[in-house]
Amino acid sequence: MSAEPETLGTLVMIARSNNHSDDNPDLDTLGGRLRARRKELGWTQMYLAERVGTSQAVIQKIENGKSLRPRILEQIAQSLGVRPAWLQFGVEEVGELSEDAIELARAWSKLEEPHRSATKEAILKIGASVEPTRYGTNG
Repeated sequence: MSAEPETLGTLVMIARSNNHSDDNPDLDTLGGRLRARRKELGWTQMYLAERVGTSQAVIQKIENGKSLRPRILEQIAQSLGVRPAWLQFGVEEVGELSEDAIELARAWSKLEEPHRSATKEAILKIGASVEPTRYGTNG
């Protein structure tokens, strides 16, 4: 198994609000965020691929959800002028994650719809019921 990008070891805390719209579900995926930012810049897949030293087919696979953890995530984010955490998870602010949280994030990233949405909904519901002082603690 290849090494995971460092961004998988980060906790996402605040959703990016300046480009996120509740009526644009495409921004809920890595591929959707990549496509939206690329188009915002007026770039083609080929142009972005040339900037990051890959092929247009790789960019297309990422945008179509066929590559959920691309090895070139850092280079793509830098080229697009966004944080890797926003591209991967849709958030701006990052902090350290526990090993349990990293394991959970990796497992979630492998899920397909509708399991991904259902799992996210369940976790968010449970998280909302937890006392705020318990966030960030191990017990």
